[in-house]
Amino acid sequence: MKKLLYIVVLQSQLGPRAGELLLQEDDRSVSGSFSLLGHRNRFSGSLLESGKYFISGTLRSPVDLEPYDAIFTIQDGRLSGGLITPHGCWDLTGVRAAARRKGGP
Repeated sequence: MKKLLYIVVLQSQLGPRAGELLLQEDDRSVSGSFSLLGHRNRFSGSLLESGKYFISGTLRSPVDLEPYDAIFTIQDGRLSGGLITPHGCWDLTGVRAAARRKGGP
């Protein structure tokens, strides 16, 4: 199973929101978590083709739950795509997080 961490920015209706997307890829299925607005949100989905993903989940905020579908591509360590929600489409961009060294900061 391949696990990758991305530092992401979601361009929402309330402005840019920074977070993390942990992507776990196993054959053609994917799962993981989308940490945003102080919450870790689980998702599941599939690998559509090499480097292109489809995921579905629900974003939690302090006041609401927001279901979404997302399609994004990953190329050369960069993530680019969008979330489709009942309130509109939001751009999602990010970069792969640097690997953390074991035993050090």
